[in-house]
This record gives sequence, structure tokens and C-alpha cells, in this order.
Amino acid sequence: MKAKEIILKALVRKKRVLRLSKPNNSLSQSHLNKSDHNLIVMTDLNKLGHEDWVIITGYYAMYHAALSLLLRIGLESKDHTTTAAILEYFFGEHITKELLERFNDLKGKKDKIEAVTITDNYIDYLWKAKQARETIQYGVSITCKETNILLDHARDFVTKIKLVNSELDDRILTVLQTKINELKRT
Repeated sequence: MKAKEIILKALVRKKRVLRLSKPNNSLSQSHLNKSDHNLIVMTDLNKLGHEDWVIITGYYAMYHAALSLLLRIGLESKDHTTTAAILEYFFGEHITKELLERFNDLKGKKDKIEAVTITDNYIDYLWKAKQARETIQYGVSITCKETNILLDHARDFVTKIKLVNSELDDRILTVLQTKINELKRT
């Protein structure tokens, strides 16, 4: 299922797993703080040899970072798949082109737009970490061959989300909120 379809289904679900809200910088920062905490715990658990919990806390470090970005643009998600789909849809590589097309005066700010674009490899990190977390958390294995890879990916992902968060300005937030409202009307 494509990211847009996942988001549209989440918007109409009765359980309200996706909600439009006002941007909340304070709560966004709290999620980044939780993300940083999870990265520290992930590192500590790795030193202790608890590979299963390294995967789980690494994923949750990424997930909280993702939630921080959603809150920054005025979305609240209570569903992991929807959260990943939102990142892909609103911050994926296709957004650069769309932003440039919508706002001719932003063409001189291409570097700024690229800074708020999350490339496919980061989106893949989150999807793969989600899969690994589900396998480890709901399975019986306590070891994982990809622990070191996830450690690196979690750190890289959180760093990228922090960069995107810091680069969002009012103009880009306005464009993203317009895109959210267009999607809502779909």
C-alpha cells in the first residue's frame, strides 16, 4: 500500500489513529528528548549484550523522533505504520520537486528544501527497524544479526530528523500544512 493510501485510511478510521492538530513545538521537543533517552538506553543495552532490547529501543528512538516531526507540522499519530507513511509522504524525496513547483520564490532556497527532505534510505531505516522490532518483540529470539546496523541506523535517523526539525521555517510549515489540508479534503 502506498503512503498516501495509508494516511487516507488512517484519517477515516473510527479509532482516530491520525488526528490533525495545531503544531506543538513543546511536545515535539519532548519526543526528541525521549528519542535521545532511548538512544542512550540502546547503547547501554548493547554493552550488556541484550540484542533483543537494543532492537526495540533503537526502533523507539526512531519512532519518537518521527513523532516529534509530525507534531511540529500539526499531526498526531497513534499508529506506527501511519507515522512512517506520513514521513514518506510529507518529507520524502518527491516533496523537493513539489515545493519548488509550488513556490517559485523558493527556488533560490533549494538547499533549505533539500535539508527538510528525508531521503529514501532514512525512510527504509524506519520501515526495517519497525519490522525488526516486531519480529524480536513478538517472537522468542533474543539475538539479532543486524543489531550493529540498527544501532547506526537509529543514530543516523534521529540525527536526520533533528536536522529536518531545525530547518523547518514558517514558509515550509505553511506549505506542509496546505498539503495536509489538501489530503484531508481528498
